[in-house]
Parts: sequence; structure tokens; C-alpha cells
Amino acid sequence: MRVKEQLTFTNERGESIVFSPASSFHVNFKDVTGLSDVRNAIYSTNSMGQDGDTYLGYRIESRDIDIVGHIKEREKIAVQTLRRKLNRTLNPQYKALLIYELGDFKRVINCTVDDAPIFKKASLFEQFTINLSCLNPFWREENETREDIATWLGGLQFPVALSEGWQIGYRQPSLIVNVYNSGDVKSGIRIEFRALGALTNPQLLNVNTGEYIKIKKALEAGDVLTVSTGYGEKAVTLKHNGATSDAFRYLDVDSTYLQLAVGDNLLRYDADTNAENLEVSIYHNNLYLGV
Repeated sequence: MRVKEQLTFTNERGESIVFSPASSFHVNFKDVTGLSDVRNAIYSTNSMGQDGDTYLGYRIESRDIDIVGHIKEREKIAVQTLRRKLNRTLNPQYKALLIYELGDFKRVINCTVDDAPIFKKASLFEQFTINLSCLNPFWREENETREDIATWLGGLQFPVALSEGWQIGYRQPSLIVNVYNSGDVKSGIRIEFRALGALTNPQLLNVNTGEYIKIKKALEAGDVLTVSTGYGEKAVTLKHNGATSDAFRYLDVDSTYLQLAVGDNLLRYDADTNAENLEVSIYHNNLYLGV
């Protein structure tokens, strides 16, 4: 049985096109490049009399994905309609999401269109070429991974026999959670501090490195403080009485935008006062070099 392989392009307006061997926009995946290869730029320095170079660092460059396919129609009006749909959906003005699927395997990446699709007359079907740029070169899973610290857990199971002193739920006692990054590279996180009562200055510490991120702010019951540390996504917001506002000014100056190393990451929450009134959730995307 042949496993289904396809690419789905969806722009920010919600318009989508599927590229696959079975689609009207027929694509043979041997004609798709950039799905799994990345370019690594090495930075170095040298001086007179030195043999070789001194390593300074590196960076993964942006990803280019090129798709070559054919409009699987021969009737002229039908071809024109599909060309129009391709041009409309792959508008270079819109941000977009590209989804790769192979059976149950799925990865997503943000992208933009370099230029409008290029069409070329072929012997049987009209050919199209699409050039996409992924400024963030990493593929990710479709949904974020969530890890909770200090949350309330349900204490009831059904059927239930009620007795004196029974509990509806109980507070998870651990202050530390191991967040496992199964991706290929380090990744940023999104931290959600939720106040169950009054507390001051919530923080999250990386036990392995000693780095921390701390918000110097008193919180009241119901407040939700969210910190994002991903590249190009750094933000601090506070939701108070239903209104969300920027809270960057409360960020402690010695804070680090915590990143998850590949593998295990021990993270510990705390607060200067009333840490027992704090619930913490950590969200992250595993990032991959290719599909």
C-alpha cells in the first residue's frame, strides 16, 4: 500500500492548496528541494602568521523550498481556473504555513512566497514552479508540548464512595519539572505563570545552567503572566481583570531568555513571596533540521 505524501500551503487568509501526486496541482516529490537540507554558515577570524582560522561561531541560514509540478488538467478553461487559484493563494504579500505529511508523520514550517508562481507550457500539462523562503529554517510539530508544574490534580474516580475527609483534588507537590526536548536544536519556550492568590516576583530557574527569568511584579488572584523566549517571539504580557497588557518593563535585568537544550532540562519555579499561590505551565515546540 502506497503511503500518502503531500504538502499543504495555507496563507494567512486561510486559503489552502494541496500539492501531491493525487492533486490537481500534481507534484512528484523528487522535484521538490529544500525539505531536508539546511545551510550552515561558519564564522571565523585569522591574522597574519596564523595557519588556518579561529572558530567564532555559526548560524543556520534561512531555508529555501522549491516546488515544481504540473496542473493536471488539459481543458483550457479548467487550467485557467487552477492557475488563478494558484496565483491567488500564493500571493507574496501574505504570510503562510507549509505542512508536510507522509502517512501519519506531520511537520509544519512558516514561509513566504518569493515571487508569484512561474508557469511554463509543457508537452502535456502546464508546469508551475514555486519558490518559498523560510526565514526560520526549522520544521516543528503541529502542536506545542505542554509541561505543568505545581498544578491541581483531580482526586475523584468514578464510581466514588464518599467518606469523611475526602478530597476533590490535590496540589502537585513538585517544584521541578523535566522538560525533554526531542528536537534537533535548542528551542525557546512560552511560560505561563497563573496566580491563585497574591504573590510577588514569579521566576523560573534552569537547574542545569543556573540561568533564570524573573518578573518583578506583584500578582493578584486570577492574573496570568506569559513570557515567550523564542527567537523573534520574545514577549512579556500580563492578563489582569480580562485585559492584556505589555509587561516587558517588569522583566528583571539579569534575566535570561531561557532556551531548552536538546535532551533533558530541569526547570524550577519560585516566587519571592507566596510561591504556593503559583501555577506554572511551560509550552515548547520541538524543532527539526528536516523532514
